[in-house]
Amino acid sequence: MNKKLQLNDFVLIGRTFEEYYKMFDLKDFSKSERILDVASGVSSFCAEANAKGYNVTAADRVYAFNPEEIEEKCAKDLEETMEKVSTIKELYKWNFFKDIEQLKSHRERAYRGFIKDFKLHKEDRYISSEFPSNNFKGNQFDISLISHFLFLYDEHMSYEFHKQIINEIIRITKKEIRIFPIANLKAQRSPFIEKFMKDKAFNNYEINIVKVNYEFIKAGNEMLVVKIKQ
Repeated sequence: MNKKLQLNDFVLIGRTFEEYYKMFDLKDFSKSERILDVASGVSSFCAEANAKGYNVTAADRVYAFNPEEIEEKCAKDLEETMEKVSTIKELYKWNFFKDIEQLKSHRERAYRGFIKDFKLHKEDRYISSEFPSNNFKGNQFDISLISHFLFLYDEHMSYEFHKQIINEIIRITKKEIRIFPIANLKAQRSPFIEKFMKDKAFNNYEINIVKVNYEFIKAGNEMLVVKIKQ
């Protein structure tokens, strides 16, 4: 039987700017570009990126809740997820994180950094959105990043739902979309990737798989890039 990370609901697990920088290969990004972090959850990327001079907006359904409620769930989800990960350590590469304790410490730092910034910028940086529904304007952002949402949960969300979300992100994005990872919870490339790349509905866009310098989930060192305009 294939092992996988068992998640009954979407958990609030945060990631840092350092991780995003590697996951999405952000070295070519200009600080003048408008960046949207889609389904961003409790990652500290938005907080850290804005502190570094980037123009980042985060969007997630969880932002409808108050900071105290979110923080309580973060702590609970982190404990439960670390327990599960410890039983399937072989599905992961322990390079960026040397062990479970370092992973836990990194994830805690991410959500605490998010909570601190969320309390200060809830009204301007953090937009409550349950994709594909949102109130963003067409081409409002230059770049959209989708981290650990699409393709990862391919057993929980249908291909048609993936299409709806990607089409909506295309509507609000001017240049390109980057999605990471394209591996699922079984540490295998999602079967939806091949289906998406052959889908005639997306023939007008340049779609590429790009290897990146980050791999925690085994086989999870690739991102999908959808270029909207050259």
